[in-house]
Amino acid sequence: MLFQNRVWRVLLVTAIFVVVGPPVGGVVSWMSMGAAFSLRSPVPFVTGSYGEGMILALSSGLIVAFAGLWLALRSWPVPIVAALVSNALFFVLTADMDLSRADYVSALYNMGRVFLPPSIVAALVCWFMARPLLRAEGQ
Repeated sequence: MLFQNRVWRVLLVTAIFVVVGPPVGGVVSWMSMGAAFSLRSPVPFVTGSYGEGMILALSSGLIVAFAGLWLALRSWPVPIVAALVSNALFFVLTADMDLSRADYVSALYNMGRVFLPPSIVAALVCWFMARPLLRAEGQ
């Protein structure tokens, strides 16, 4: 069967994260900003989530796929750690700041408050959807 090959399963797990993750993160962002109670439309959050969230979802998906298929780490902390690592790398690679600046830690903290909750929820939802693909070949 096609899904017995680990390479195909890595691609499918990563595709689940890339396609499903950003809209889930956009809806979580929309709800966390209180817009759900003011009847504002979530469409700008969902459509705009692909711009920022696709790289985070891609890296989280790859981490979860490799951890699940090659390291046999398939439990729920894996997507949380993947989201944390992805967000930290995203900040370090995209922030045009010198590491010795005094406000670097505060900027990292502020960015974490914005990006981490949607990223963690999206990673957990995608992990739940991709769990059948992360099982061992004999199961």
